[in-house]
Amino acid sequence: MTRGWWGRFLLLVFFTVLSIVYVIPTVANLDLEKTKFPFKQKINLGLDLQGGLYLVLGVDFNKVYKDIVDRQASSLESRLKDKGITPTSLKVVRENQPLDDPKIQVSFDGSKREEFYQIIKKEYWTLRIAGEKSGSFELGLSSEFRGEVRDRTLNQSIEVIRNRIDEFGVSEPVITSQGTDRVVVELPGIREVDRAKDLIGRTAKLEFKMVNDKAMNPGQVEALVAEIEKEHGIVFKEGHKFSEYVAKINEKAKGKIPEGTEIAFERNNDPLKGGPDRVPYLLFSKVEVTGDDLQDANVQIDQENQRPYVAFSFNPRGSALFGKLTGDNVGNRLAIVLDTIVHSAPVIQSRITEHGQITLGQGAGEDLMKEAKDLAIVLRAGALPAQLDFLEQRVIGPSLGQDSIKGGALAAIVGSFAVFLFVILYYRVSGVIAVLSLILNVLFVLACLVGLEATLTLPGIAGIALTVGIAVDSNVVIYERIREELRLGKGIHGAVEAGFQKAFRTILDANVTNAVAAGVLLMYGTGPIKGFAVTMLIGIVTTLFTAVFVCKVVFDAYLRRLENRGTKTLSI
Repeated sequence: MTRGWWGRFLLLVFFTVLSIVYVIPTVANLDLEKTKFPFKQKINLGLDLQGGLYLVLGVDFNKVYKDIVDRQASSLESRLKDKGITPTSLKVVRENQPLDDPKIQVSFDGSKREEFYQIIKKEYWTLRIAGEKSGSFELGLSSEFRGEVRDRTLNQSIEVIRNRIDEFGVSEPVITSQGTDRVVVELPGIREVDRAKDLIGRTAKLEFKMVNDKAMNPGQVEALVAEIEKEHGIVFKEGHKFSEYVAKINEKAKGKIPEGTEIAFERNNDPLKGGPDRVPYLLFSKVEVTGDDLQDANVQIDQENQRPYVAFSFNPRGSALFGKLTGDNVGNRLAIVLDTIVHSAPVIQSRITEHGQITLGQGAGEDLMKEAKDLAIVLRAGALPAQLDFLEQRVIGPSLGQDSIKGGALAAIVGSFAVFLFVILYYRVSGVIAVLSLILNVLFVLACLVGLEATLTLPGIAGIALTVGIAVDSNVVIYERIREELRLGKGIHGAVEAGFQKAFRTILDANVTNAVAAGVLLMYGTGPIKGFAVTMLIGIVTTLFTAVFVCKVVFDAYLRRLENRGTKTLSI
C-alpha cells in the first residue's frame, strides 16, 4: 500500500472511532450522571420520540391595540395643547367599533383644521384619518403601524416564553411563531400541564434595579461566583432549572455580599456571540421601578452617527419615580431585569423622566441593530403585556414516544437490511464494500446529530432511512460506471479509477439537488419537518464522504488483494 492510501485509511479510522465514541452513550442508553464513560452527551429526542407537552397559544392583540390607542390619545392631546390647539373633546371610542380597531374622536375649533391636519400627517405616522366632519376627526391606527405592533408583540411573547422555559428543565425546547398571531411551544419530557400553562401564560415581570458596583466590582462578583461553585460543587447544566442554580448561588453567598443585595445573571444563549454564557451582577434587591410604569419602547436611529438606540417612555407615575432614581444615581449602572434575568445594565448618564434612551456599545451595524431590537422587546414585555390564550394542547406520553422509537427503528432496520441484501446479491464482493460504506454512513449521521446537538424526530428517523437509499443510489451509479468501463475492455484498475471519477459529477449533482430541497424544508418547515430536513442535510454530506472517499479506500485495498492473488476479474 502507498503512503497516500495509509493516510486516507488512518483518517477513516479516526472518524470511525470518534463517531463510535459519540454514539455509545445513546446506543447503550448510559446514565450520564453516573457513567464513567468520558463522553457524556446523547442524541436529543424530539417531542414525538420522548413524549412531552405541545401547546399552541394565541396572542390577543385587541388589548395591545387598546393600550396603544389610549397612549396615542394622551400623547396627541398634550401635543395639540403645545401647538395652541385646545380640543373641545378628545376621547377613545370602542363602542360599535371592531375590537382590533378602536378609534380616537377629536373635536376642535374648525379654523384650526389645517394645523391639526399637518400635525397628524407629519408627527403621527402611527395614526390614520378614518373619518372627518366639520370641526372633528376620527383617527385609527395606521395599517403599517398595526403590522409593526403585531410583529414586535409576537416577538415579545416568544422572548418572554423562552425566558421561562428554564423553570421546566427542558434541554431542547422549540418555540416558534405560527402565522401572524400564534406561538407554538414544544416541551419534550414535560408532564406538568397546569404548571406549564400557569408559568407561560402569566404577565411578564419587568424590573429596574441598581447595580451595586461600589461594594464589589464586576471582576470580584465573577470571582465570588466561581469560588462558590468550586467550594460547594454547584454546576449549572443546560436543561436544568436556572432559577434553582441562582437560588443556590445566593444562598451560599449570604454573609459574603452586603445585606439587601443579590446576585443575578445575564445569559448568553447565542454561542455565535462568544464570551461567557453567564455574566453575574450584584444588584440591590429593592425594585426601584417596574414595567407597569413603562409606556413604550422602540428602536430609533441617531441621525448624527447613524447608530441605533432604544427610546422608551414612562407614564406620569413612572416619570416621577424614574426621574428620582436616575437623578440620584448618575454615573451608576441600572439593570433591566425581565423574569429575574438581567438583559442589560447601561450606565445612567443623566436624569431621565418621561422620555429616555439607551445607547449601545461598540460593534457592527447589524449586531447593534439586533441588540437594540432585542432590548426593545425586553422592555416592551413589561410595557405591552399581551394576553396569551391557550388554543390547543397535547400531552404525548413517554410510552407512545417509546413505541415511536421502536417502530421507527424497526422500520429503518428492516428497510436497510433489505437494501443490504439486494446490493450484496447483485454486486457480490463489491456489494459488501457498499454495505460497509452504508453502515459507516448511518454511524456518521448519528454522530453528527450528537455533535451538532440536533434533535432527532420520528420524521428524522425516516430521513436516516432515506439517506441509506440515496447512498445506495450513489454506489449504483459508481458500480454501473465501472461495469461499463470493464465492458469497454479496460483493466480492473483503470475501470475502477474511471468509474469513480466519471460518476462523481452525477453523484454531486444529485446530492446538491437534494440539499436544496432539504434546505427549503429547513427554512420554511416547522417541528418534525425541520427534524427531517436536518437529518437529510447531514445524510447528504456523509453520503458524499462514504460513497466517494470510504468506498475508494476500501476498493483500493480490495484491488491490491486481487493483484497479490493474481486475479484479473472483479467481483461486481
